[in-house]
Amino acid sequence: MNKAELKNVTFRYMPGTVYETLALNDVSVGFEDGKITGLIGHTGSGKSTLVGMLNGLIRPMSGEVLLDGENIWEKPKNIGSVRFRVGLVMQYPEYQLFEDTVEKDISFGPKNMGLSPDEISRRVKEAADIVGLSGKELAKSPFDLSGGQKRRAAIAGVMAMEPELLVLDEPAAGLDPVGRETVFSAIADYRNMRNSTVVIVSHSMEDMARWCDVLTVMADGGVLMTGSCEDVFSHAEELKKTGLDLPQITKLMLLLREKGVPVGENIYTVEAAYAALTEIFGKRASLKRI
Repeated sequence: MNKAELKNVTFRYMPGTVYETLALNDVSVGFEDGKITGLIGHTGSGKSTLVGMLNGLIRPMSGEVLLDGENIWEKPKNIGSVRFRVGLVMQYPEYQLFEDTVEKDISFGPKNMGLSPDEISRRVKEAADIVGLSGKELAKSPFDLSGGQKRRAAIAGVMAMEPELLVLDEPAAGLDPVGRETVFSAIADYRNMRNSTVVIVSHSMEDMARWCDVLTVMADGGVLMTGSCEDVFSHAEELKKTGLDLPQITKLMLLLREKGVPVGENIYTVEAAYAALTEIFGKRASLKRI
């Protein structure tokens, strides 16, 4: 069952001008309830436009955007309520922090929802816990935090609204490996705690392979393919034609396979590669001892 779905959606920027650009061309795609879907594609493929559709930030010129099977634009005056149900984290969300303290910043969304002070406090604490911010950090000015902490605080502000669908556009952009791990772990924890649907836009094939249940590949304003990581990454040549590539660990495993090491063809994460190599070289070591 799809939590959200686009049906025959088309959108152009600056129509009727010399700068007119077709961003989405008759796109139909669904996002499965309770799953983490990775949205991948080269710059200009339509990813950011698509995610902007999901919470009504961008209205399609034609077609429908469905949430639980209902067109979110059926009643345009109610689009604000959709934005509480579909939380959108834009690129570099830390630039949108503005309150005196981190706690106030995270509570901004829940306050706009008209929740009670007790409920707001609960949500702020839970969201802060998910992203790994302590009570001491909640009392600080957001501008006194590190870059990674600011990013997590901004994401927590959206999580505190407890959206049914959480959409994140390049949530780990510019972060070091530790920061990336922390952010993606928090996103996975949120999905597991809330049983929410998550859509992540990223250029990192490694992150997509590790954290996503489903991948949707976009190219030239349309959907090229949708499937499991194994399904999608098995189309290596098609991905390369769109400017994408396989995860680095996959390319390394394929190179080892060419050199005679009997690793599997469908290895997309470091964890899977470690397990495969341990099994192979562990067995060989045992044979030598015998």
